[in-house]
Amino acid sequence: MKNISKYLEQYAEQHIVECGTRLVNYLTLLLTDSITKPLTFEHVVVIPAYKESPDFIERLLSSPLIEQNVLFIIVINQPDSDEDNNLQQSLADFIKNSGNSEFKHESLELISTNKSSSFLIIDAFTQPLAVDHGVGLARKIGSDLALLLKSENIIKSEWIHSTDADSHLPNDYFLATQSLNQTKNISAVSYNFTHVSDDLDIHTANSLYETALRYYVKGLTFAGSQYNFFTIGSVIAFKAKDYAMVRGFPKRSAGEDFYLLNKLAKLGKVEFLKDTLVKIDARTSDRVPFGTGPSVANILQLKINNQAYCYYHPQIFAELKTCLVHFNSLWEHRLIFESWLSELSTETQQALLEAKLDGFVSKQKNNNQTQFNKQLHVWFDAFKTLKFIHSLREQKYADIPLEQSIELAKF
Repeated sequence: MKNISKYLEQYAEQHIVECGTRLVNYLTLLLTDSITKPLTFEHVVVIPAYKESPDFIERLLSSPLIEQNVLFIIVINQPDSDEDNNLQQSLADFIKNSGNSEFKHESLELISTNKSSSFLIIDAFTQPLAVDHGVGLARKIGSDLALLLKSENIIKSEWIHSTDADSHLPNDYFLATQSLNQTKNISAVSYNFTHVSDDLDIHTANSLYETALRYYVKGLTFAGSQYNFFTIGSVIAFKAKDYAMVRGFPKRSAGEDFYLLNKLAKLGKVEFLKDTLVKIDARTSDRVPFGTGPSVANILQLKINNQAYCYYHPQIFAELKTCLVHFNSLWEHRLIFESWLSELSTETQQALLEAKLDGFVSKQKNNNQTQFNKQLHVWFDAFKTLKFIHSLREQKYADIPLEQSIELAKF
């Protein structure tokens, strides 16, 4: 709890903490009132919503999850580059009309349903968010509030779930994380996923993009990388205490899920929940600068131009595998680094020098082998792995059609 308290005091969004504290005080009074029904929750889900229709709220209201004592934190947001908040206001009004208002203070309003679950609306659109902070800040606001409620025992589960309005959550959504409660070395999970659409062109484009995502993770697994997980913000959950330790979601307009999981993976494993499937509506989108929506739009345009969708050459992952295996002998050769480096391919050498591996070795050379290898794992993380891959792509292994990549791959 010390790490959580420190995070809430120093790194959380203070406006939401102040509003949340008012909510905590109200809910705590209910707990001590023998007449009033107490409002505590087994689970919490954070959902940012920008330019969304109320369809996902209707879906949640008709889902068995609504009977599982869940607090759905809906962060209705928009960037300050958008002056039209009609869709956001309509969504807020719809949620308010779906139940009874239990608490309201500034940007927060708690709406209880006729089941055991409630919606907590966060208004992040009346005063829009900075455009360069985007969905990252929206997720952070919601998760910070979830963390505060967890610290006050309003939320019972140790997991904070993150998803999106286009996701269809399965009935065993919470059972999947509950089954891991006694597993101490797991800091986060990624649910299995599939994209669905009635529009054949969009469905086909999304299937191609999804295949690329799975190809990438399989490539990392083949190479032996410990950062071989999906980084999709709509299908992840993380332990509250670990979220606090890595200082929460970064305030980014895209890629916030990648950077959060990259940090969490240094604390514990990111577990893939293969048997629990989240269905995601396949759609194009301009809400974020990169990610699924823009990628699908790009694939559709490539089809119009009769061009193939290209992706990483599989030889890159073979080079990465060789590099990671070679890392096992780095500590014993740390004093003759140039000699150790020369045994790798020219492309890998350049990629590692661009990443400043020589500087890492110089700083860590006095550590024992265990400490050295632990720091090496932290240093050569998901971000540096991606930079390594991009370096090899630029030097020698240009992207090729995805179908060809899969045919050539040894994984």
